[in-house]
Amino acid sequence: MKGSRLHLDLFKVFQDLVDTGSFSKAAAQNHLTQSAVSQQLSFLERRLGARLIERGKERFFLTEAGRELLRCAWKILQAYGEAESAIRNPGAVGGPLRVEAIYSIGLHALPSHLKSFLARFPQVSLRTSYSRAEQVYEDLIHGHGDVGLVAYPRSHPLLRVLAFERERLAVACAPGDPLAARKNASLKDLLARPFVAFERGLPTQKAIEDLVFRRLGTFPRVVAEFDNVETLKRGVEVGLGITILPERTVAAEVKAGSLACVPFSSPAYYRPTGILIRRDQPLSRAGKEFVRWLTREAKP
Repeated sequence: MKGSRLHLDLFKVFQDLVDTGSFSKAAAQNHLTQSAVSQQLSFLERRLGARLIERGKERFFLTEAGRELLRCAWKILQAYGEAESAIRNPGAVGGPLRVEAIYSIGLHALPSHLKSFLARFPQVSLRTSYSRAEQVYEDLIHGHGDVGLVAYPRSHPLLRVLAFERERLAVACAPGDPLAARKNASLKDLLARPFVAFERGLPTQKAIEDLVFRRLGTFPRVVAEFDNVETLKRGVEVGLGITILPERTVAAEVKAGSLACVPFSSPAYYRPTGILIRRDQPLSRAGKEFVRWLTREAKP
């Protein structure tokens, strides 16, 4: 870091530091020591005349200046990555692409799409992260992600929403639950049983309440709430109660015999999912191809 010039490596280290939330992990990814990462951060703060992060007891937080640098650093790295890909592989689709998704989509619906996309476009440098829906919206709005995937997508002035997949909902229960022997379940079957739910306020839980139970004018007895699909499934496995989930998210557990999945009798219920992209920022060629890939492969 001789002189006062800013180098691409500085931006990459800063981006990796934010993505991992760890000085040690950012150091490992860039073959540096933790001390070197701290020095590079200090250099950036001195060069820009602003504090970029605020350190807490267990994690650090980006300042407003840090968020702005992250947004611009990604654009710089993206532009360079696209240029390098175009020069080294003329005509190929390449360069960096950031995809953010809620846990249930990222862990269960997205992997097959990612595998086939990267097999077709191996020059794309893909970064994926999974978080709660509010964080996905926040990151897309502030330019920290290129493509987002959420359930029950809502409109926003800065975001365009494209339809992705409709996921069929079913009742998930422990294999020993009497409901597991049934061919199908009705809403009334759920009301007398303890229910394991997503945390209130999460889009999927709100939709289940509004679209399913509100129709009956009554709600099940909630005995536990969880903030993501994986911990919720563990609660059902140990017998806390039953729940409603997209069939795909419990396929592995059903195959392993740790959960049972019982479809609803008529009518069927579905969870819509959507693709989020910025209205005011054009996608890279890799981003456009990825969205085209998702919408082409999406199943009704």
